Amino acid sequence: MAKRLTPQEKFVRLLKNESAKFMRKQERQARAKRVQYNGLTNDDFYYTDESKYAEQYYGDRYRQTTGLDNDWG
Repeated sequence: MAKRLTPQEKFVRLLKNESAKFMRKQERQARAKRVQYNGLTNDDFYYTDESKYAEQYYGDRYRQTTGLDNDWG
């Protein structure tokens, strides 16, 4: 017949199990590969040439607006 556990013994056993579970999780996270991702470093996400961007996405509106830039005379 199995020995009955006192409430303190049950608590200690529960605490040990939870601690072991937490430590396994910490070890798993420590092994995980950490990658820092910054989308702005990839050339697919931004333009370095403003006029090319404006021409591609705004076309006629860009040309109409820039045509008025020198009329401040």
